[in-house]
Amino acid sequence: MTEKLRWGVLGASNIALVAVIPAIQASSNGRVVALATRGDANADLRSLGIERVHKGYEALLADPGVDAVYIPLPNSMHLEWVIRAAEAGKAILCEKPLALNANEARRLVETCARLKVPLMEAFMYRFHPQTRRVHQLVREGAIGDLREVRAHLSVNILSDPDPTNIRFKPELGGGTLLDMGCYTVDLSRQIFGETPRRVRAWSHVDPRLGVDVSMAAILEFSGDRIALPDSSFLAGAQGTYMIVGTDGVIEVPRGFIPGLGSRVPEGLIIVADADGRRREEAFAPADHYRLMAEAFADAILNGTPVPYPASDSIENMRVLDAITRASRSGRVEDV
Repeated sequence: MTEKLRWGVLGASNIALVAVIPAIQASSNGRVVALATRGDANADLRSLGIERVHKGYEALLADPGVDAVYIPLPNSMHLEWVIRAAEAGKAILCEKPLALNANEARRLVETCARLKVPLMEAFMYRFHPQTRRVHQLVREGAIGDLREVRAHLSVNILSDPDPTNIRFKPELGGGTLLDMGCYTVDLSRQIFGETPRRVRAWSHVDPRLGVDVSMAAILEFSGDRIALPDSSFLAGAQGTYMIVGTDGVIEVPRGFIPGLGSRVPEGLIIVADADGRRREEAFAPADHYRLMAEAFADAILNGTPVPYPASDSIENMRVLDAITRASRSGRVEDV
């Protein structure tokens, strides 16, 4: 394999063009050499430093000069194209959520394992220095024993809804739970280091769109610990979480996408003790997309496991499935 991982990208989505492709091109160990579209090839794509633009995803997967693929396709397309990429022998970084449900996620994970193809879900926030620091503070007992996680992610896109937005299309796996709730659930699981046992949840489905536009849940973990994840297309651009312990709290006001809403790119952690004394830790702007791409590429180039096993994605989808069941039944549901 070459010194740098040679990436291909399936689809010219906004997240690919604005965030992930520039991040890979700026990385130390990878470069995007090919992009596939199903429409007319856009000459502007070449300004991103991409050598080849394929018409059709199949052509990119057949490209022998591509080692790994990034898949930013709509959620409903992940199952087909992760499997096809695995069959083509390409390492795979797939946008979140990995699948539409746990059964699909399990099928993807099992297929990639059978074909010995690395697979990782693209939760970029995990790689930000402030996230790593939060985990360090928790391990060191900075707030005592953990009791509660509160996590919120929102963006106000319903005041003037764009009918072409895939987030509003149920047939493409739209809705706030899969689009944003997957982050707040993942954060809760990562902090507690386990999958919750039971779930209570509420959601509002917009009758015009047929997708959930707000969601709130209570996740019950071992030891009577809880998490309160929520997400919304109605609230104003926030991505924040708080971890409550027996001796204090950790607050992360820009927890998932530093700069979201406030337009402040720096990371920030606030630690407060039981008496309300607070100290702040600031973090210089960091491209967590680049850090994610570099960590993934490093694993592929060195033949080591990817930073987060694909099996972890099954656990996240199991919780999302339970939230869906609980919001529909109005009852507590087992995960």
